[in-house]
Amino acid sequence: MIKRALGLFWVIIILYFIFVHPAIIYYSTVHYSDLANRSGSTAIFYLILSITLWTGIFLLALYMIYKYSFQAQRNIGYISKHGKKISAEIIESKTLGSISSKFERRSIIMEFDNLRGTTVWHTMEINDSKPAQKRFETGNTIYLWVDETFRKQPYIVLDGIQTRINYRLYVAWLMFAVLVTGYFLYAYSLENHGYGWRFLEIGHPLIVSPFVIYGIILLIWLIFFKLLGKGGGFIAGKDLLRLKFAGLKTMAKIFKTEQTGTYINENPQFRFTLEYADSSGKIHQVTLTRIVPLIKLQTIRQKEREIFYLQEDPENIAFAEDINSIA
Repeated sequence: MIKRALGLFWVIIILYFIFVHPAIIYYSTVHYSDLANRSGSTAIFYLILSITLWTGIFLLALYMIYKYSFQAQRNIGYISKHGKKISAEIIESKTLGSISSKFERRSIIMEFDNLRGTTVWHTMEINDSKPAQKRFETGNTIYLWVDETFRKQPYIVLDGIQTRINYRLYVAWLMFAVLVTGYFLYAYSLENHGYGWRFLEIGHPLIVSPFVIYGIILLIWLIFFKLLGKGGGFIAGKDLLRLKFAGLKTMAKIFKTEQTGTYINENPQFRFTLEYADSSGKIHQVTLTRIVPLIKLQTIRQKEREIFYLQEDPENIAFAEDINSIA
């Protein structure tokens, strides 16, 4: 409940800075007295720029909805037929709440041997459609299907999973497109004053709002996929999932540890220089960047750490403790 309320709070904040704040600033300072002196060609440029920016947002949103609906459904079907089947034991199971009278949301932690025979843990949240059968209680055995190529998202699926398309996302996309189109027409009818699109300028919400959206997308990508996903040890990106399900475990020597100067929620980022021998005895020296929580700062003094690595990509490594902590 708290997590949902916090998520709603941030959605409202983001929507405010995308749509409301630019409109407040613009309409409290705008003047239309010089429209006759503005360049018609500049106005057309701003109109084309605005349409291009919004079209890109609509296409990106539609692609993401498609990717996590129809494409994901096809990928799940493919993985369930052609993936590698893994047996897992549930070592912890807890109820997160009921979705409806028939569905129960659960979080389970599983222990299993990955594709290379290395024992790992994995956390998964599931919607249990038959809670009365107690299929996901602690101690039970379940099965996972893994895409060995790691090309088909979501890469790992639960055996017997059933999927359905959430068409509400497509309805929301359509409503958003209608609202933005309506604002184009409304702004034109309210602000043109007989001079066409000459009212458009770089500070108009029709231009500022899409730029803010692109900025937020870029910020999210940099933080959660490049910084945390790659080197933070908190978010399970494709590389970390591949390490968990197809990686080998070994000990690595740490030769150098230094701070990068980057902080996430006051937690510092460190750059580790490690050396390890792979299964064939070949020595590799690799640099690993990771956000270290303040409560774990003592771990940076260790001279040896257990790591996971990919035999076919020895530069791709992660600390073993992080592999078991990612979902």
